[in-house]
Amino acid sequence: MIHILGDTPRDVELIRQAVHGAVQIIDAAGEIPADDGEIDCVIVTCPSRLLSARIELLREIERKLPLIPVILVTDRETSVAPLLSDVRVSALVWFDELQSRLQLRIEEVRDTAALSRLAGLMRRSIGQPALRAALVHSLSKARSTPIQSVQELAGAVGRSPATLSQQYRAHNGRATLSRFLSALLVLRAHQLRLFGTSWENVSGQLGVTRQTLYRKCRNWLDCTLNEMELIAPDLLLASFTSEYVHPLLEEAAPEAAGESPQSGQAEGITVDFRPPAVTSVSE
Repeated sequence: MIHILGDTPRDVELIRQAVHGAVQIIDAAGEIPADDGEIDCVIVTCPSRLLSARIELLREIERKLPLIPVILVTDRETSVAPLLSDVRVSALVWFDELQSRLQLRIEEVRDTAALSRLAGLMRRSIGQPALRAALVHSLSKARSTPIQSVQELAGAVGRSPATLSQQYRAHNGRATLSRFLSALLVLRAHQLRLFGTSWENVSGQLGVTRQTLYRKCRNWLDCTLNEMELIAPDLLLASFTSEYVHPLLEEAAPEAAGESPQSGQAEGITVDFRPPAVTSVSE
């Protein structure tokens, strides 16, 4: 579901015409449900001349739904960028490119919404506070610039790297926290490449070398970067969920939600944990 918060009925109608799928029109941030499980993204429209007055609205959305992508639609003006320097916006679309760019940006941020749902699932299901905070933070950061190491993650959440690694391994004996973070980096790289970013620019945006990306891709998927491009995004995400998320919930889900370990459900959130295995694409 796409939520649209527009300044005028005309703006709202322009957005409705430019997007595909179900939408819900809202008049204020307070109308966005706190349970964000069904929200793909929030689109906010605002003329550039009024944007300074709308910054607090964007902050309110960020406070209420910190893991949900926000797309801002406004006028093509140089004054916009400085106003957004201290507020989170997942994508920026100009009014004069609605028809050509908005749906593309929605598809891009929709992929990150899946990570938001996983973060919500972790937040509700993982009992250990240190591990819960680390997993939610890493999934949130993966929507833009993923955490690259256990040490970086530990510093961000104020915990011991050894403690986080041990707690993750205790829940998922088939993987490590380091490999979990590497897979998140590969997911983000795949998303950027899918939308036309060159591998050189992908590496630069993520702050790693192309060789590092190749190594992490090979370690997880046993394929090259070019082969990884050909894997469908939903299949790649499903493989990540199955390998790195499902084992964490096998013990936590029954305790937190009273569900059987294989149901993959917790407090109203459902994730399919039984995808077909990812296989390397032949040359």
